[in-house]
Amino acid sequence: MSSPDTDVPPLRGRAREAQSNDEAILLAAHDVFSEYGWGAPMAEVAARAHTGVASIYRRYPSKTELVNAIRELTLEQICVRAEECVAEARAAHPGISAVALFLRGHILSATAPMGVTFGRYVETTPQIDQLGERLHAALLDIVAVDHELGLIPRHYGPADVMLTITHLRPSLAVAPERAIEIHLRELDYVLHGLRAVAAQNTPVSGEPSNWQEWLRLNSTNGGMASERAAD
Repeated sequence: MSSPDTDVPPLRGRAREAQSNDEAILLAAHDVFSEYGWGAPMAEVAARAHTGVASIYRRYPSKTELVNAIRELTLEQICVRAEECVAEARAAHPGISAVALFLRGHILSATAPMGVTFGRYVETTPQIDQLGERLHAALLDIVAVDHELGLIPRHYGPADVMLTITHLRPSLAVAPERAIEIHLRELDYVLHGLRAVAAQNTPVSGEPSNWQEWLRLNSTNGGMASERAAD
């Protein structure tokens, strides 16, 4: 029996070209929005994608639609990375930190600051909500691995993991190789600090973050699209 993947015929001709163009637009838009923020010029996106502004607007009639497409692409990538880190950490003997794997992997693979934060300017969508739920489940597994190993304090949860990424991945005006080196060095400080807090039960300031707070930081309706659709 053939696998589901082999049952799907490859795209040809115009369909394959359209998919390639769409991927180029989203990758270019992710980088440009990371650099310019919500006011990113569409002309710059078009230039980096090697296409025309009109072509972008035919595919994504509004900036909101383009930003949500970037968010979906970014969230899908982060979900896959999180799930792979859980599997790798659980398979390791002796055990290794899933949190460290996830955070290091993000620094090494991401080309720009995390795109999901673009959502603070727009409402979420049912598709983004579903990806958010998938990511939350994977991050619960990630922190569970490290809780069992005593590598992070009990109050460090999924929202903290994502907030750690945002703090560790600012844009730096240096060569990419040096930026990664700086981010990884700062990550080592964070990981050593988490282990010290866990081992010594050291109190930390403020109230712990939760997943709903993270969602509110990433959309104007706080991850409520699915609930609105059901009303």
